[in-house]
Amino acid sequence: MVFITFQCTKKLIAELKVTVSDKEKIVSEPLYRWHAHLFVYQRRKCVLVMNNVTRYNFVMHGLKREDFNRFDQLVKEKIAENLLAEGVTQTLIEKYLQNVGEATYTETSDRSILSQMNDMIWIAQDDMDRNMRESNELGIDQVNRFLNDYIMTKLPQLFPRQAMLEALENL
Repeated sequence: MVFITFQCTKKLIAELKVTVSDKEKIVSEPLYRWHAHLFVYQRRKCVLVMNNVTRYNFVMHGLKREDFNRFDQLVKEKIAENLLAEGVTQTLIEKYLQNVGEATYTETSDRSILSQMNDMIWIAQDDMDRNMRESNELGIDQVNRFLNDYIMTKLPQLFPRQAMLEALENL
């Protein structure tokens, strides 16, 4: 078993009401570390979650108190749901998630990831606005697919979807 680590912004830590571990003592494998940031879109609480290694990311929209109470389980469900929508095989998803044990929470540790998360939030909000104008629907699934087609120059593969797929295949 491996720990899944959520490196949260101060705003999200306050919303989750969790005790944070010392970020110097992170024991999880790099692929099991995720940054998470709380933001509000149209008066609804949202969280953008981004993998530290692959920069694979997705938005969870319209979260309520009970969602924050089971945050670690919700993120695992959304990871599986988004990877499946990306065309990743169920076998690879199960292989990744079967290793996941207890969740730990720490503060953020990488300003580069925070900067990329802020960019992805801006892009997601813009795409959600466009979807609302065109079809009167948020289209969060389409937004999440679009976010992982966005070039990340820090990645050798350039695209988060491709980086995550390669990482999962090499587990």
